[in-house]
Amino acid sequence: MNQQVVEQITALKLNESRCANCSLCASLCPFEAIKGDPETRKMVLEIEKCQVCGICYSSCPAKAIDIFYYDLVSLTRYLESARQEYDSDTLVIACKGSSPDFDAVGNLFGVSKFIPLSVPCVGRLSEDVFLKAIASLSINKIYILACDENYCRFEKGSALNGRRVTVLNLLLEQLGFGKDIIILKRNSLKVKADRNKCIRCGTCVFYCPYEAVKLDGTEPASFDLELCQGCGICVAMCPAMALELEGWERERLSALISELCSQMQQPKILVFRCQWSAFPLLDGDLEPNVRLIDLPCAGRVDTFHILEAFAQGVGGVMVVACPAEECKLKEGSKEAYWGILKLKGKLDQIGLGERLHFCFVAPRYPQDFAQELRQFKEKLETTAEGD
Repeated sequence: MNQQVVEQITALKLNESRCANCSLCASLCPFEAIKGDPETRKMVLEIEKCQVCGICYSSCPAKAIDIFYYDLVSLTRYLESARQEYDSDTLVIACKGSSPDFDAVGNLFGVSKFIPLSVPCVGRLSEDVFLKAIASLSINKIYILACDENYCRFEKGSALNGRRVTVLNLLLEQLGFGKDIIILKRNSLKVKADRNKCIRCGTCVFYCPYEAVKLDGTEPASFDLELCQGCGICVAMCPAMALELEGWERERLSALISELCSQMQQPKILVFRCQWSAFPLLDGDLEPNVRLIDLPCAGRVDTFHILEAFAQGVGGVMVVACPAEECKLKEGSKEAYWGILKLKGKLDQIGLGERLHFCFVAPRYPQDFAQELRQFKEKLETTAEGD
């Protein structure tokens, strides 16, 4: 019997027929995924190293790189639709790492009516996106909330976008569109500590990958926010619940769990997902029994929230992390894995272990997340039939 081989879809492709071999992509890639071949003098993409930041796509002068997520066509289609839906000529763009809440972003810029656009990194937005939005879609103002440059999960994306905005504003002013059409601000989400709740156990000191926490004498733990990268590991691990992560506070997540549980059909599946492990499509639709909570890192996954989801009638909880060696926050994926493994062992004792699933996925293979979700759903259905 002939077996049909299904070609694996990759999120990034290098079109050799269009490539001018200028090596700009290689110089900008934060992960050395694109290099020049010394023998052929052609550019070569090593997809296993690619983390789909999109910097090469947005910067290629020959348009020789094709990307699966947030390309010019899909962004234009979204903006055309959103322009009508939100009835606004103001566009607000936020990097996923800078804020999870568009209400907060709007307040930061002082605007209440706008078109929201969330992207994994602002560095993936080419000049074409901005020019098309302004010239073709009559967008009068664009606000961009980017991460601090030393906080960028893709290392070079935030800095690149800053330079791009400066050049675009000069060009737009010369073309008669006005001054400072594009406004850029930076924001980084940090840990918040309640010193009155701290029991000085040292858990946060032990788990922090950035050595941003210290215990001195009899004083509560102190945090160096310049070093804090907002992974949320300490928040998830703190036994005294003395810590919160801005934008992903415990009560906020609990409220979101309740809201999503009320929306889902049976059998309900709630997914806690690192927002760097898979990128949602702009026009993607979820199944009626599945809802997602994107987190700054899988390390922010809290046992309390998983149990809370089960208590509210969720049939299965899936936790999705980046591959450990690609974690944007050093230790987050690894700590999440061990934490879920420990919880799963306890759930096994009461016959619920099969309802909790952990997996590693990477955005370079867009179908991997959907495949993991499908297999988990089938497993839950099989388990239900056997009960």
